Amino acid sequence: MGAQYVDDHRLLLYRGGAVTDITEAVSGLEARDELSALSVEVTFTAVRNNNRDRYMRWCGVEPGDKLRIVNHGAEVFSGVVLTVGLDGSVTANDPGWYLTKSQMILQISNAAASDAVGRMCAKADIAAGTIDLPPTRISQVWVGATPEQILEDILAVCSAETGQTYRWSVRGGALQVGPLPEVPMVAYHKPADNLGAFDITLAKGNVTGSDSMVDLINSVVLAEGGDSARTLGRAYNAASIAKHGRLQKVETLSGDENAAQARQRLGTLLAQKDRLTRERTVEEIWGADEVVSGVLLQFQANAYGVTGVQRVTGVTHRYGHPHLMRLTVEDWTGRRAAGEDDTITG
Repeated sequence: MGAQYVDDHRLLLYRGGAVTDITEAVSGLEARDELSALSVEVTFTAVRNNNRDRYMRWCGVEPGDKLRIVNHGAEVFSGVVLTVGLDGSVTANDPGWYLTKSQMILQISNAAASDAVGRMCAKADIAAGTIDLPPTRISQVWVGATPEQILEDILAVCSAETGQTYRWSVRGGALQVGPLPEVPMVAYHKPADNLGAFDITLAKGNVTGSDSMVDLINSVVLAEGGDSARTLGRAYNAASIAKHGRLQKVETLSGDENAAQARQRLGTLLAQKDRLTRERTVEEIWGADEVVSGVLLQFQANAYGVTGVQRVTGVTHRYGHPHLMRLTVEDWTGRRAAGEDDTITG
């Protein structure tokens, strides 16, 4: 879309069957999309009544009102107003927010992961959209857990089995779940009608970031669930332990795996976790609606430490003239923390 036209984002308020364009009555319209979050958050400030200017009138937005952001008719965001401040500040979230709040009781016994997610959606009163998950068997009981917590547990088991990372979002009123994209995209921005679209990575603002071992795991123990403390196997990277110290994680699975399956899961978990986090934040870059959390973005070569294929882990869209973004990305090269001196037992 970004290569075809100049952005023109409009903010629409829905109430009682009426639709009102309130774009001109607000400022600072932003949408924050984080890979680790289940919903997109929109914030803006609406103009309060001004006795000196009869054209500056409160748009009347209230908690529970429905909002949409559209760009040339294409929906960019749809959600509900959560808070309205006395200063006119407004916060809204997409329907994924409801899945982080309501608690439920859910029992799953030897069901495929996609079926387990579908049953969770039925209890949470939300439609199940495209659920693209492996045939991993799920057996677990949740009491007082939110749908978000249940979904995280299910996806953790799927990820341990396949080595893939999964993302979830609510689009079109339905929960969408599937693996992260593995094909990078090139995003474009068209700044004016008389100018051509260009690759947004050719120009960017200040770049900050860090390399961290905080989330590093170089030893994994696979244990049987329930009351048993039986160990199904171990996997560790001796080179990483020698350099970074032992950082161990215990994974509890259902215990019905055979030896080959257990070894496969151990190797997959170790390969996933035994990595340094290389994160970079681009404070200002041209906006493109296609850039959402989870996509792979192809950056042109540069001297700022953000080159090649990068995973977008967070994006804040700043709608206006021009449309700008703040991006957080992680290196997608797949480099291990320190060699691959892996040992797997069990």
